[in-house]
Amino acid sequence: MLSVFVAIRLHSAVSAPLSEEKENASAVILIDPGHGGEDGGASADGTLEKDVNLKISLTLADMLRLCGYKIKLTRDGDYSIYDAGLNTIREQKNSDLKNRLKLYNDCRLAIGIHQNHFTQSQYYGTQIFYGINNSESMPLAKSIRESVLGMLQPENKRELKKATKDIYLLYNTNSPAIFVECGFLSNPGELAKLRDTGYQQKMAYAITCGVLAYGP
Repeated sequence: MLSVFVAIRLHSAVSAPLSEEKENASAVILIDPGHGGEDGGASADGTLEKDVNLKISLTLADMLRLCGYKIKLTRDGDYSIYDAGLNTIREQKNSDLKNRLKLYNDCRLAIGIHQNHFTQSQYYGTQIFYGINNSESMPLAKSIRESVLGMLQPENKRELKKATKDIYLLYNTNSPAIFVECGFLSNPGELAKLRDTGYQQKMAYAITCGVLAYGP
């Protein structure tokens, strides 16, 4: 039922962005499921961030393709994208980040999907970070924030955050780019939602609607 609902809603919402995209078929939206392979990211109660990231990202990719966008994923399975022949975790991580950055710099816009984690369990809610080198990053982040909060989290008061140098990809890319930290794995209630396929679809749908409203 949700898939039919999504298809109908997206079909009705997509006419203007789709026509613009056909005029620029080379434009690519990059979706980056954070972590992967040996790098599991944050974890809680047996749930790994990398797995939640991938599930939301694959659904998001399908929805945006339905809207007529050309999509590229940094990964579509459980792996990292570091160069072959590297032996240490540090070398592999650095290579993975550099290879992702190349993809970030070769796209119309980039959306990284991540999950949050904190030492105290009461914190929850989507948090969005935006890149510093392209003036379109903040409007993209704002549009997706409004969509996610309007559809899923009306009580969420978290403001947009400008990336610092600790967020390598957003700090260094020249493309419009954001990270969507969908929720806190450290919050039991939000963890239950993030594990749920239906909620993952809703999150992907909200992000999709934010992209459409932004209108790349």
